[in-house]
Amino acid sequence: MRPDLPRIQVLSPRTWGEFGNYLAATRFSRVLRGAVDADVALLEAEPILPWLGEAGAEIRTISLESPTAAVRTERYMGLMARLQERFPTGFETDPTPTQTAELAPLVAHLREAAPDVVVGTKGFVARLCVAAVRLAGLSTRVVSHVTNPGLLQLPLHRSPHPDLTLVGFAAAKERLVGIGADPDRVRVVGPLVAQHDLRDFMTDESAAPAAGPWGGDTDSGRPRLIVFCNRGGDVYLELVHHIAARHPDTDLVFVGYDDPELARRAAAGAERLAHWRFHSRLTQAQYFDYIDRASRSPYGLLVSKAGPNTTLEAAYFGIPVLMLESGLPMEQWVPGLIHEHNLGRACAAPEDLFRTVDDWLARPSAIEVHKKAAIGFAESVLDQEAVARRIGDAVRPLLDSR
Repeated sequence: MRPDLPRIQVLSPRTWGEFGNYLAATRFSRVLRGAVDADVALLEAEPILPWLGEAGAEIRTISLESPTAAVRTERYMGLMARLQERFPTGFETDPTPTQTAELAPLVAHLREAAPDVVVGTKGFVARLCVAAVRLAGLSTRVVSHVTNPGLLQLPLHRSPHPDLTLVGFAAAKERLVGIGADPDRVRVVGPLVAQHDLRDFMTDESAAPAAGPWGGDTDSGRPRLIVFCNRGGDVYLELVHHIAARHPDTDLVFVGYDDPELARRAAAGAERLAHWRFHSRLTQAQYFDYIDRASRSPYGLLVSKAGPNTTLEAAYFGIPVLMLESGLPMEQWVPGLIHEHNLGRACAAPEDLFRTVDDWLARPSAIEVHKKAAIGFAESVLDQEAVARRIGDAVRPLLDSR
């Protein structure tokens, strides 16, 4: 750490959205270190404000235990409404004594650290930082990094008050300008993807190694499916068993993230399929091998819930997606993204997911069409050098003005 450099702190909840939000913050921080001449530190928000972790735990419970997508939506929106009641629109400029007390640990942290810039990777965290900076009497600039534009439909996550808001898509800027944000303080930088940064969250060198390369030493020409289950529920287990019964001549890997029992249940009944793989964690070698082989295969396919980061990551590597809508309101825009750019298909119900799997595995050329579209989308929209340059151009004036 050089004491002469300006200091940027990136605050990210780790418990909101499993690892997705913190993964986005990790990627953003690394890009920022290369884009501006500053000392950049990434911090988890929960040790500073433990009640954020309590909300994150409730989000996880909602995601795991809701019996249907409709119930999941209802419960999630109920939590958002309770938080919005505690921190209503505009509280940033004139917090009440109760809100001031809840923010006291963040105020103390910012006073001690006194960063030149603080970045919130959830709109809500950025709003909390705006209020805390004011309460601390600091000149720290506040940046809101919008990792998922779907969150902007929730008042909890949108505000005109940060000094700078970075968004991935023009529609997100339009939404913020529509609630009074200064258009000069909202910058469209394009979407960031984690690329291989995901390995830091998915891999563990103590994980059990697989027996030989996935699908053999040479490309098999068979469809190659990665089924990624991150709080997805039993529908993905049923899907794997369905594929085992009807389409055993595929190369399939199932990843039940951080859930060995889920991976064990997925493997039940598939013992005869020696070329299939089941994991709760991967070694780095496995991670790179699976991504590389699915990317090079004309029939590579990722099956998961319809999350924005997962969709963009897959497109970056030229892998089409087959997804099931999650029922989470901030992910409702993702099917439109998938279908508009022909990146694959997002299904509203499990029955549709099963039918599409049967159709595509019976005629793999359907997957190849989406692969070509994903490659084109990545080349035109996911240029990460251009995104990094825009982020640097947007943040640098905040540092120069210090």
